[in-house]
Amino acid sequence: MMNASLKNPMPISLREVVDLISDGYLVVDKDFCIIEYNKALLRLCPASKHINIGADMSTYIDKCFSGLTSSQMAELCEQAAEKKETVTAEAIIAGDTNLSVEITPIIHDDDHVGSIILLKDITQSKQLIESTKAESRYKSAFLANMSHEIRTPMNAIIGMVSIGKAAADIDRKDYCLTRIEDASKHLLGVINDVLDLSKIEAGKFEISPEEFVFNELMDRIINVIKFRADEKSQILEVNIDENIPNVIFGDNQRLAQIITNLIGNAVKFTPAKGTISLDAQLLGEEDGVCVVLFKVADNGIGISPEQQLRLFKSFSQAETDTTRKFGGTGLGLSISKNIVTLMGGLIWGESELGKGSTFSFTVQMKRTDETTQNGKGMPRLDAEEAALDGTGLFAGRHVLLAEDVEINREIVLVLLEPTGLEIECAVNGAEAVRMYSVAPEKYEMIFMDVQMPVMNGFEATRAIRALDTPSSKTIPIIAMTASVFREDIKMCLEAGMDAHIGKPLNFDEILVYLKRYLRSS
Repeated sequence: MMNASLKNPMPISLREVVDLISDGYLVVDKDFCIIEYNKALLRLCPASKHINIGADMSTYIDKCFSGLTSSQMAELCEQAAEKKETVTAEAIIAGDTNLSVEITPIIHDDDHVGSIILLKDITQSKQLIESTKAESRYKSAFLANMSHEIRTPMNAIIGMVSIGKAAADIDRKDYCLTRIEDASKHLLGVINDVLDLSKIEAGKFEISPEEFVFNELMDRIINVIKFRADEKSQILEVNIDENIPNVIFGDNQRLAQIITNLIGNAVKFTPAKGTISLDAQLLGEEDGVCVVLFKVADNGIGISPEQQLRLFKSFSQAETDTTRKFGGTGLGLSISKNIVTLMGGLIWGESELGKGSTFSFTVQMKRTDETTQNGKGMPRLDAEEAALDGTGLFAGRHVLLAEDVEINREIVLVLLEPTGLEIECAVNGAEAVRMYSVAPEKYEMIFMDVQMPVMNGFEATRAIRALDTPSSKTIPIIAMTASVFREDIKMCLEAGMDAHIGKPLNFDEILVYLKRYLRSS
């Protein structure tokens, strides 16, 4: 039975079909004279519009191609005929179009009678490959730099521990402990940058807005940075627009991260006795949403135009030599850009080599009423709390510490020993629940780790809150954990905990919560 398609041939010629092909093709005979081509060839190279059937291939190849001459093309045709298979090459056409050239011999009765030359535009593929190679180079350089950034403080920590252990003089030991503290803080900053980057790469980087006092935030930032600037005898100028609302709703932690990073860079790249300025200005307000502009300027080493193109990219710092000289992960500006974008703003830099740099960014934050509560529903630390001394303050008071790692229990016990606090320890959540349920009136606060065997901190907190005792509903339970992401803090509060303290532990922060919850008990 005859196929229906043969009864009704397509109303289109083979020539028209060939002209629909997106790749260009050129057919030449064994003497390299042009006998056929398609319209795609004309689109690839406008200069080929005057191509003539019967003309020598060289009139087309030498006029339109670069990187591949007509004589080389003829040699490739001969190779394909000899091998009786397709051979490939690359060429450039119309200035910047990269081509893949595939030459297939036409064999008839075992004789080479011509060649089909297929031309494919591979420009985007080439660009993608080059981009991937460049990204790989940046990542390799980044990993090498990260190894250096991690090993340097670790070397300081390990080295100073050895020196301190061997030192007989107490001042020498104190000096070693100070250097260990500085190196540890630097190492923690590196780790935080890497964690932020990993969340950005995974598309899970988020901001968590809450209510905060703007001037208090700026004071904290300035106090930290001023110490660094004073070490280099630099002048730090600050100008805060008084029109910026005092109480504002936004992500204060991430805002502080951006400002601290920009001023930290300015301090790092500005020589001794240089000048650094921080300006904050209210650009406008609409329906309670404020647009605030921040500017950080310095008269430091500056940045070249070529370097500026890479400033806000991950895994990139200005130059390798800069990394060696000044240190740093090269992630700060990339992370800052992501934060600014999430806060509805823009970030940009202006710089000139040898004359300094100015980095500016805008963010959107909401004006809010004065309040005594922060975004987590916990009272802010007031002046009276901050001024109290913890020595002997909690003598005779009892708390329960749930912590499965022995050295972490030891750290808490030693840190809080001067306060006179009596601390009993549970090595997992289940033991914490048992100890509390046996004597609920004994404990006035619980420090709760989160990641523990047998029963984790979330489960233990829920179990304690569910106990049928009056104090189980009101006893302060404070998370004391290395789980420090915003979602971790949220999970702690949702489980029934009252506050969160992140590891590495800060004695002053622990003292704040002890004063807050035990002072009036």
